[in-house]
Amino acid sequence: MPKVVAQQPPWIARGSAGHQLFQHDERAKIPTTKDVQYDGPTRKIAHRGTEIFVAVGNELRWADVNALEGSPPSGPRDDRKQYRLLKTSIPRPIQQLSVSRSGNFIAILTSHTCHVGLLPASSHLHSGDLSPLRLKTFQVGPTAHVLEQAPLKSAIWHPLSPSGNCLVTVTEDACVRVWELDSNNRSTFDEPSLAIDLKKLANARSTKEDFSASKYGISTGFSPDNIEMQVAAACFGGQGSDDEHGWSSMTLWVAMGEGDVYALCPLLPSKWWAPATMLPSLSTSVVAKVRASSGDSDITAAEKQVTDQQCTWLAELDNQEPMLQHGEDEFDTLEVYSRPAKPGPVPKLQGPFYMSTELESGDVTDIFVIASKIDDDAVYDEEFEDVSADDGLSVGVICLAMRNNKVHVCLDLDGVEAEWLPPKRSRSFTPDDDAQKDLLLFETVDLSGKDTSEDWPTFTASPIERYELFVTTNSGVYNLDFTHWTTALEADLASDSDAGVDFRLKMLLESTKTTVAQVITIPTNHERNANAVVAICDPASVGHVLLTAAASTPFATVLEVPVQSAHDYAPDDFTSAGALPAPEPRAPYEPPEAFFQPSALPQLLKVAGEKRLLGSDLKAQVRFSPATLQLMTDAHRIMSSETHRLGLAAAELFRRCERMQAELREQVRRVNEIAQKVDVVVGEEEEDVQHGNNDNRDASQVTGGKEKIEHRIQQSQDKTRQLQAQVDTLRTKMLSLGGKQLSAKERSFAREVEILNRGLDPVEEPEAPTEPASLLHMANSPSSQREHDQEKANSLTGRFDAVSALREKLVQQVEDVAAQRLGVEGRTGGGGGEGKGGGVMAMSGFRSRRMEVVRELLERETALVEGVGARLERLRVGL
Repeated sequence: MPKVVAQQPPWIARGSAGHQLFQHDERAKIPTTKDVQYDGPTRKIAHRGTEIFVAVGNELRWADVNALEGSPPSGPRDDRKQYRLLKTSIPRPIQQLSVSRSGNFIAILTSHTCHVGLLPASSHLHSGDLSPLRLKTFQVGPTAHVLEQAPLKSAIWHPLSPSGNCLVTVTEDACVRVWELDSNNRSTFDEPSLAIDLKKLANARSTKEDFSASKYGISTGFSPDNIEMQVAAACFGGQGSDDEHGWSSMTLWVAMGEGDVYALCPLLPSKWWAPATMLPSLSTSVVAKVRASSGDSDITAAEKQVTDQQCTWLAELDNQEPMLQHGEDEFDTLEVYSRPAKPGPVPKLQGPFYMSTELESGDVTDIFVIASKIDDDAVYDEEFEDVSADDGLSVGVICLAMRNNKVHVCLDLDGVEAEWLPPKRSRSFTPDDDAQKDLLLFETVDLSGKDTSEDWPTFTASPIERYELFVTTNSGVYNLDFTHWTTALEADLASDSDAGVDFRLKMLLESTKTTVAQVITIPTNHERNANAVVAICDPASVGHVLLTAAASTPFATVLEVPVQSAHDYAPDDFTSAGALPAPEPRAPYEPPEAFFQPSALPQLLKVAGEKRLLGSDLKAQVRFSPATLQLMTDAHRIMSSETHRLGLAAAELFRRCERMQAELREQVRRVNEIAQKVDVVVGEEEEDVQHGNNDNRDASQVTGGKEKIEHRIQQSQDKTRQLQAQVDTLRTKMLSLGGKQLSAKERSFAREVEILNRGLDPVEEPEAPTEPASLLHMANSPSSQREHDQEKANSLTGRFDAVSALREKLVQQVEDVAAQRLGVEGRTGGGGGEGKGGGVMAMSGFRSRRMEVVRELLERETALVEGVGARLERLRVGL
């Protein structure tokens, strides 16, 4: 819910230009008793950006909120005037105003007639010239919307019109007409492109029947539907945005005064534009329905017919080549389609929608629909899903306003999709065969308070928050915020588990309520039928302003504009927050109308003088006669009523003054309490008490407030230094737990061990480079290769390889010598036995000793290498 920044800003105070904008004057016609009694919504204020259009009687006025805010609060009337009169040829009082989505047209509605005016460009109206301007107007439906026909209830601009100038009018007799207006074609104002009589459509059985609205001068017979289907209000189910369900923006919701709700889907002009997500979402849902129905044997004929008709409708759209049209800005492009010819331009009337519980007595006055969000999972892939999209509710929200100032908040759980009547009349098909459509009554919000009178409440959409709206009653404007319970409800609806869902929904219905706040208060002494509030949001200039009027008196409230951060994880901005909470804004005192209404006594005396009931001199002798008695009685009646009103107004001012005095005393008391608390904190109170109890006591022995604070700061600093010293001590102890520091010899030995470790690890020889650049590199030069071989030979691995090679060489030499000795002895043959034997034994003994020496050397080298390896392993584990 937005926060109220200010109420009744100065630019609408009495005497200002904003107040004069709503005041009657001699040019504006005031409704008389001869006028037809109007029973319907009052929407006499419309806006185009920061420009506002106000209807006063049969007069249309224009002003800009920025100019009204900058106008002086007082001065001559010509200086205060900041509005411009737009002259029209409308003889009857204006009841409703509505600016088209393109900003080029304005719909001006009386009780029975509808006129459309061509609005000048904003630059032309802001030229500075405040002289009256003649507005070119056309009457819409010269034979359809006249006094002899049913009154007008709603005039809505179609959200899917490419030009933004398609007007849909709904009359009390349940006739819906679509007007595709074109300023260059006068016939578009005379005849509608589509006219539907909902009473005929409710009883129809095929598309071949006549659904057109009754013509002017043709009498119709009585039907029970004439009472049960009296329209109270109508609205579209969406605004044409990308995050809404595909069927929402083309669904017209119609609320009857008796409480029944109907829907027309799809209701489209001959040319319409489709948002980017509409056709993909509709195609996905229809294809899924076709697949589900193909394997379901329990599907009814009516459900299969609806699926086939939707497939036919979408197939014709797929065969079309959309026309591209520029949108509101140069970067926005609209895809414009033609309305499919099959199944037909007239949809089926769906409803009435039955409420889950019986509604309380009270006629419906207005309807407001919040579209369900689009199913992102069915349209986008997971990798293309927009995670920054706003959360919403997967079901629609329908709000109904009642005459007894109650608002029924309902949920459309099933949703409304496109449906048409069968192309041919069939005996097996009747309107009663359709499945019953229900609305779940979620909550009933009571806005009546102490006021039990009935009026005509109206809805106004919020320009900032989707699940938020404003309700205008005779007692003021209320803000209804659904955000809290929609978030909790969507969490349960999106859950895959159905366990305990009934209990959770029951607790949600019992505990979660809509947030209600009154943002504008209208005094009870004003006339009835307050204007529907207008919400203007322009953060760059006026901010978020709510504007309404009652009894020619404007009421406004400035709301806080929510600041959108650059991303979801941006830190909160606390720079604008004050040290103390700001007081609740309150509207300034507005003098009652009784102080400014002229007295009727001079007019009575004038009439009496014309009739010669009094002499020319009021000081003359009074003639006692029945006429004089009647004159005195009439004068007393006028004086008593006027003095009574003045007394009530003065009493209200006296009560306000007393309340202000009481509030001022309360504020002074609170300030004194705060001052005492501050004195206790800083020590001033202790000093005063000590001086009061012992005046002879030395003042130097009393600790003053400043010294006490300095003493506390010094104690905090000392405590901080002690904590820092303890932290340093703990840090030193933690470092000592890791072991003593290594000495220089230990570090040198560690380096040697690391060198040995690198030497023992096998090093893979890099592959020979084949690229020319690598072959020419310095690392592959002969000198670098020699240095590498020398380093390898000096390492422990190189030495081990050298010893192994030496051992193999010595063993080979021993074998060669032994073989040579045996060969020589064989060649010599004979000789003395002793000499032969002695020589062989001597040679074998020499070889044995030599072999033993070699084996000992090899064993020593092997033991040395194994010892070094084991020591290196232990060192590695220790490190």
